[in-house]
Amino acid sequence: MSTFSVYLNEPDDAVWETIREAWPGRHFILDERMAFIAPEGLALTSDIAKRVGMDVETGNDIHGIVAEIGPYYGLNRTDLWEWPHKVHS
Repeated sequence: MSTFSVYLNEPDDAVWETIREAWPGRHFILDERMAFIAPEGLALTSDIAKRVGMDVETGNDIHGIVAEIGPYYGLNRTDLWEWPHKVHS
């Protein structure tokens, strides 16, 4: 299973609500512009982007980036560091 980051150019509460509904218990909303998702099974960045509204073909105009996360390193909140271990165990 992969983990994805979702970064929005502008905050959008509807996107976060979509994430909460689509991936209950498998998301971590860090702040008003950044979230992480760990979908069960296989997923593509394009699938996640379309689901949250980043899809010009359907007329949605949410601007942002969805990226699959590979190895990572850094310094952040404890609950953020614990979250990947919870969802992938």
